[in-house]
Amino acid sequence: MSEQTKKPTQGERPTAKKGDVSRMKVLLDGGKPEEKPLAKRSKPSVSSAKARVDIPGELKAEREEKKPDPPAKKQSPTPKKDDKPKEVGKPASQPESSPAKPAQAKKPKPPAKKKPIPRPKVVPPKIGSRRGYRPTLALRLQVPVFLVACVVCAFALLFSFRKEVGPVGRYVASALAPGPVELTIEAGMSASSVSLLLSERGVVDDDQALLQYFIKNNLTTSLRSGTLVMERGMDHEAIGTLLTAKAGEVVIGVSPSFTLAAIDRYLANRGYADKGEFLKAAKNLESEYSLSFAEGWLLSGEYLLAKEEVASSLAEAMFLAMLEAVQPHLHSEQVTLWGLEQTLIVASMIQAETQNAEEMPLIASVIYNRLRAGQPLGIDATTRYELDDWENPIPKKALETKTPYNTRRKVGLPPSGICCPSKAALEAALFPLDSPYFYYLHGLDKRLYPAVTYDEHKENIKVYR
Repeated sequence: MSEQTKKPTQGERPTAKKGDVSRMKVLLDGGKPEEKPLAKRSKPSVSSAKARVDIPGELKAEREEKKPDPPAKKQSPTPKKDDKPKEVGKPASQPESSPAKPAQAKKPKPPAKKKPIPRPKVVPPKIGSRRGYRPTLALRLQVPVFLVACVVCAFALLFSFRKEVGPVGRYVASALAPGPVELTIEAGMSASSVSLLLSERGVVDDDQALLQYFIKNNLTTSLRSGTLVMERGMDHEAIGTLLTAKAGEVVIGVSPSFTLAAIDRYLANRGYADKGEFLKAAKNLESEYSLSFAEGWLLSGEYLLAKEEVASSLAEAMFLAMLEAVQPHLHSEQVTLWGLEQTLIVASMIQAETQNAEEMPLIASVIYNRLRAGQPLGIDATTRYELDDWENPIPKKALETKTPYNTRRKVGLPPSGICCPSKAALEAALFPLDSPYFYYLHGLDKRLYPAVTYDEHKENIKVYR
């Protein structure tokens, strides 16, 4: 084993090997230590092996005079002055005969393993119920996006409804459910006071125009008092008939384009008849006069009737009014060519297509031109009559299904009329305009735009729809 010197630390005295006199301090008797000159020595070899060197730092005489200290903690002996160097590995406290045992580092005891403390199972709360939980941006935007989508869809449906139904469809829909107005005319009220009352209740828009009608027709002194039921938007003639009716009489106004089902609902809602009673009366007329159909044979207008059996009285009055209207034209060109019932079907289709009397002769010419050419009429009002729905857009399936009333798939006229025509529609069917048109449409400005070819019709759709 190679020898190794140890650098003295603070509080320790330098140690030296046997025979090394390079730096020795000698204590004289009661004197001070003298320092001898150091002799040069060669650099000792260094080994990685560890060795323990104990050099006593006191003289033998001093060591004997000192009494042994009481036992204390086991410590490594510190070197003392002027003690003779001893061999490496032999501590001073032991006799030379006993071999020195190398110091061994105590291995630390591993810490005792603690038993894990059982913890309760943690169940996390549902997402969204945690405190401080903030939903994602996509989740927070779901409700606003849904509301915006609903608004957009509503506007889209409204726009498509306006395009598909058109002004005629909107008129028919409103005619099916007119708003009744109940008012009381006190005894002794003047014609001007009655006109003002009707204006305030929304029956008419201009009270002065109604007053002028009363004066012109000598009705100012014959207006009756009592509680009456009127309709908003009634014309002056109907109001005059109602206000001059005798006690026990009632005035029923059947608007153009009313169907038999609509008239039945109208009478039932106002208490004039039970539900279904008017339809039954119309069916009886069909059987009594050997008619192919009843729808289209009844003329719209204002009728003064007795309060008893209003349903049957109204059906008969409307039928007799139609006979009176067609009687002078039984030998006309259209009746001779198509027959009376076919002419009445055309009149009802014209009435369902427009409420403007000036447009009716042009629409009649388009219908007759298509009939002569063997082309489908393509009038959606016939499908609406079959569905009994004048408000909602027509389902695509209904337009693609071939039925007797689907004039997009069927060539020719439907098997019956589709509403009660007015005198203006009847005259247009009897005397149509001579024109080359095969197509027409109602633009957003409520005007009629005809076309000769389908390409022209498509251009009109692009421009006016």
